[in-house]
Amino acid sequence: MKTKLLLLMAVGAAGTAVAQPKPLPEQLSTEKWFVGTWNCQGEAKQSSMGPGGKVADTLHCKMELGGAWLQVHVVIAGGPMKGKEVVDGFSTWDGTQHVRYDFHMGGRLFRLSSTGWEGDKLVFAGETVSGDKMSMRHTMTRKGDNEFDSLFEIDGAEAVHETCKRAGKAPAAKK
Repeated sequence: MKTKLLLLMAVGAAGTAVAQPKPLPEQLSTEKWFVGTWNCQGEAKQSSMGPGGKVADTLHCKMELGGAWLQVHVVIAGGPMKGKEVVDGFSTWDGTQHVRYDFHMGGRLFRLSSTGWEGDKLVFAGETVSGDKMSMRHTMTRKGDNEFDSLFEIDGAEAVHETCKRAGKAPAAKK
């Protein structure tokens, strides 16, 4: 009886592993474009997210979970918070749209979605699912392979505008 139970469990586990859909490369091309390290500089407006002033941060982006998610760590590059991670985010394709979860220092979690690149613009929009209720819109405008502009709007008002440059060359396209 134990042998049959173990055999059934093993077959069930193998069936579950085989049934997991693999994301297609073209579905995640939006996320894969960001892989690498980015150095960003710009300005923040005073908002519910914090005080205004010059900002500098580093984005560390890599594909995780078997290539199904882009993980993004945002680390402050200067000032009294230098070296502190302030955002940990994940982005993936859910079968109909790109979905992103941004975990912000202070306990806020945003769920954002996008239909993907429209020309050189990529817009994610959504709202908090924890913490104070607020909406967020993140517009990224590609400036070639190694640069993009980043504009965050909170509750319809500009919050942070940065220019991000890739540290190093863009990853080679896989065939």
